[in-house]
Amino acid sequence: MGRKRRPAAVMRAEILEITQRQLVAGGPASIRLDEVAAELDVSRQAILHHFGSREGLLRAVVEKAWVGLFQDLIVLAQSVEGMQPEPFVDLVDEVVRERGNARLGAWLLLSDQGLPEAIFDGVLAQLPSAVGSAHASKPSEEDARNGLLLVAAALFGDAIFGGRLRQALGAPDGPAERKQFRRWLASRVWDAE
Repeated sequence: MGRKRRPAAVMRAEILEITQRQLVAGGPASIRLDEVAAELDVSRQAILHHFGSREGLLRAVVEKAWVGLFQDLIVLAQSVEGMQPEPFVDLVDEVVRERGNARLGAWLLLSDQGLPEAIFDGVLAQLPSAVGSAHASKPSEEDARNGLLLVAAALFGDAIFGGRLRQALGAPDGPAERKQFRRWLASRVWDAE
């Protein structure tokens, strides 16, 4: 019995979904094209046809995650609860840590391949004003932008080496400690109660 043929868009989506799952479970080193192909019952060549290389596949997974993060943040900014610090910080942490994108994103951003600059161009430009309008203290747009930069940098750093840093500081590292750090960060950046 031959392998099933799928429309190209469906095949790409399935490949990205399986690769994302493997990435979260084992990091970038765990991604094996033969394993992705076997799980989908397609050839390795089918994956290469869609993404060109293993690096192209990894880049596509991260790009999809970044775009998803941007879309989620825009929806959050427009939601009833608005840009409240804790949901915002939790969402960023979920995307960078839980979905496994901080390490891979850092690798891609620092590699020769990088990520297309166009995915970053002004996509979050409305967030500083949303943050400013959501808080009683009404920070300036510049303060809100700096707060967003600080949160993003802190959470990316925490996802990449926070566990090792806590260990070096003699502190425990686990979900409760990471949540406490997010709460502390949100309260410091936006004067959350």
